[in-house]
Amino acid sequence: MFAVLAAEVAAQRGELALAHRYYLEAATLTRNPRLAELAVRSAISADADAAAWRAARLWLTLAPEAVSAHQVAAFLSIRAGDMGAALNHLRRIIELAGDTVADAYAQVVSIVARAPDVETRLALMRSLVDVFPESAEARQSLAMVAASAGRFELADAAARRALALRPDWNKPRLFLVRLLLSGDRREEARTLLEGFVANSPDDAALRMLYGQLLVDDQEYGTAREVFARLLANQPKQPDVLFALGILSLQLDDLDSARGYLERLYGTGQRRDEAAFYLGQTEERAGRDPQAVVWYARVGDANETDAQVRIALIEARGGDLERAREILQRLRDRTPEDAIALYMVEAEILAEVDRPEQAMAVYAAALEVYPDEPNLLYARALYAVERDRLDLAERDLRRIIAADPEHADALNALGYTLADRTERYREARDYIGRAYALKPDEPAILDSMGWVHYRLGDYDTALDYLERALAALDDGEIAAHLGEVLWVLGRHAEAWAVWEAALETHPGHAYLMDVIERHRSSRTVSDDDNQLQPRESQP
Repeated sequence: MFAVLAAEVAAQRGELALAHRYYLEAATLTRNPRLAELAVRSAISADADAAAWRAARLWLTLAPEAVSAHQVAAFLSIRAGDMGAALNHLRRIIELAGDTVADAYAQVVSIVARAPDVETRLALMRSLVDVFPESAEARQSLAMVAASAGRFELADAAARRALALRPDWNKPRLFLVRLLLSGDRREEARTLLEGFVANSPDDAALRMLYGQLLVDDQEYGTAREVFARLLANQPKQPDVLFALGILSLQLDDLDSARGYLERLYGTGQRRDEAAFYLGQTEERAGRDPQAVVWYARVGDANETDAQVRIALIEARGGDLERAREILQRLRDRTPEDAIALYMVEAEILAEVDRPEQAMAVYAAALEVYPDEPNLLYARALYAVERDRLDLAERDLRRIIAADPEHADALNALGYTLADRTERYREARDYIGRAYALKPDEPAILDSMGWVHYRLGDYDTALDYLERALAALDDGEIAAHLGEVLWVLGRHAEAWAVWEAALETHPGHAYLMDVIERHRSSRTVSDDDNQLQPRESQP
């Protein structure tokens, strides 16, 4: 009894080596495996591996079928570099697991992860597979260790073997799909997952993953069907209700979105998200008062965004002062969001045609945050809109001076010079620098095309603009591409591009201006023989 009390006092004082000695003495005298375990753990905490081993041997002698004893022994064997002993203890962990073999393999994977290098970890797992060759759990554990080591081919093969041994086991099925996705083998992952879903149509985990994959592929209608089937079996599952609400909103099915999100709100879970997206739904439906009610209920992470939406609604309704008060209060409450909130305020003022006040907000913000690139960039873009090219150029040059690789500022300056001045070669230099940094960025491809158009290099312009429009369906890019086709004499193709763009961007002001400019000369040449596009309705 004295030894136990002395050990406990020593442990409380942090004297772990002394605690180990007293626990080991007590365990030896009483033959109590629990005291032997305490002796082991105090020695490990003291980084005294030799002492831990002595206590572990006693523990295993007193409790040879204690899984926790073999776990510690395997861990100590790995630390000592004795992989043969480690394998023996790992084997015993599995053999003693009984009905909890899945948990046992999870423990094994955790222990093996302590091995000092990848090859040792893989060797231990391969050896364990050799001991249990018909165990799906062993194969899947090897797959997990291999994946964490970056050995994806081995992981794939091991998981497929696990699935062959247990065809209806979800763990390797989900693992394989995620492994393929992580390796950019998306089409293969989708085909495999669709097969799993077809074989197990009511499996919630598989359907959830399939729905997420469809969302990532922007197949929103099909994704909604998948989640709807999930909901039939789990009518109050909050994640499914949330997915259905967001997908319905994406599909512009506002009544369904409202129904799903109200059901989600009623579950008491994810209420802030439900309230926020209910606000979005009502706003989209043109029911601003109801939107404000929902936004006002939002807290936590979405609260600032919800309050910004309320400010926008107030401004839209004519109460500009109320909108600005909300934004000022938010800046005071969340100074970390102040820069973004200044920009929102300026955008609201610009939207309601208060340019002087918008510029004053940018100026005030830059007094507080001088040389802040996001503020300078936002003001520069607005300055271009207001024909303040001097201010726009000055702000963009300030950004570039501080960060010569700021691709967006380089592109904006180059495009502005190409579009609004005759400094085309200087513009090309800036856009070229942006292109070197982001060669696949649609906006930069568009700028490259536009500056080459301005320089009269129409074939090069056409190449860049076709690439830009292929990468991003955008009204301004389409307008530019049509302009180049027009000067190349390919008028019917130009009209086809413009009218296709109007289908997806019916109110695009720049695109409509370009079309109006060319409408009076709209003809079909002999070379462009058959396309006579219909009149678009702005």
